[in-house]
Amino acid sequence: EMAKGHANLWGDGDYPWTNDAEDGWRGTSPVGTYPPNSHGFYDLTGNVWEWCRGGKHKSRIVRGGSYVDSLDGSFNRAATLGARATMHGTTSSGNVGFRCAKPPKRRTEYHWTYHDEEKHGPSLGVEDEFGRRHMVPQRGWEDRFSVEDDDELDELDDLDDDDAVTTEQSSSSP
Repeated sequence: EMAKGHANLWGDGDYPWTNDAEDGWRGTSPVGTYPPNSHGFYDLTGNVWEWCRGGKHKSRIVRGGSYVDSLDGSFNRAATLGARATMHGTTSSGNVGFRCAKPPKRRTEYHWTYHDEEKHGPSLGVEDEFGRRHMVPQRGWEDRFSVEDDDELDELDDLDDDDAVTTEQSSSSP
């Protein structure tokens, strides 16, 4: 069960006429007002229903409850992490919102290798930790390969025959 002071919900006032603002807010609260959960996410329950999924249908899924909901469901809906409802895609309300999110950067370690130009032509390749060969990232590809530091690409530019590691490619690839 959620402890008081961990989500923006309707207080003990006479719903829908009086919100006693027991939590300090009569409407939405600023993001980060309440402590994050154990995964570091803020405001997953209460404050505003979050539009979680679009799709082909006119109804949209929203989750988490809002500031006009109660913790125990004694009025409106119970605001819990699992609280779920549907709303028409054109619904506009002060207690419905969305969360901007992006996937975390995924970093793969690459070992720079040199292609034998006489044997395979003038192309560079890399071998990942599983021995699979890939094309070498070129400038402008940083976002596709999650290269966080231009120094790695500069190392590639500085690569010459003395620094290169020659690899043999087996006929069967993993």
